[in-house]
Amino acid sequence: MKKDLKTFIVENRTAFDHATPPQEIWQRIANELDKPTRRVSGAPSKIMWIGQVLKVAAVTFLVGTVGILVYFYGKKHAYEDYSRINPDLAAEQQVYVQLVTQKKDSIAYIASSNPDLYGEFSNVLSQMEANYELLKQEFAKSPNKELTLEAMIRNLRAQIEVLTQQMEVLNYINRTKDQTKDEQI
Repeated sequence: MKKDLKTFIVENRTAFDHATPPQEIWQRIANELDKPTRRVSGAPSKIMWIGQVLKVAAVTFLVGTVGILVYFYGKKHAYEDYSRINPDLAAEQQVYVQLVTQKKDSIAYIASSNPDLYGEFSNVLSQMEANYELLKQEFAKSPNKELTLEAMIRNLRAQIEVLTQQMEVLNYINRTKDQTKDEQI
């Protein structure tokens, strides 16, 4: 391939020498470069707009991804903090948190037929949850973290007891309603 190109150039050297560009070619090129470019309206502005939208979408995606990673890392890290203090208490705390969540869901489902009573139950439970959140905040500053963790567990146990009582009340009310319906039939 190299030899073919070389032989072609050698054979056609005279033709290349006769084809010299005009003297003013460089001046014309310089003049064309100095002219202000005229922008075609329509296509380039749409392309620029789409480019801007894509940049914003990419930044939003990156920020969202980082936020999610930080959230889940923080959640995992918080549990690890508890387990560094006392692994048994940390495991117990996790179990109680899951139980509270399950009981809340059950009560919400059962109480759907009695929203007034559910509202009263929610008020009591929200106060207990606020106390639990205060204990979580205190945990970070507490000189005796194990004692604070035990207080958090006691709060979760109390929440579970209250939720259990609420479920019993709701079940009793539902059984009473069912019995009165059966008696009417």
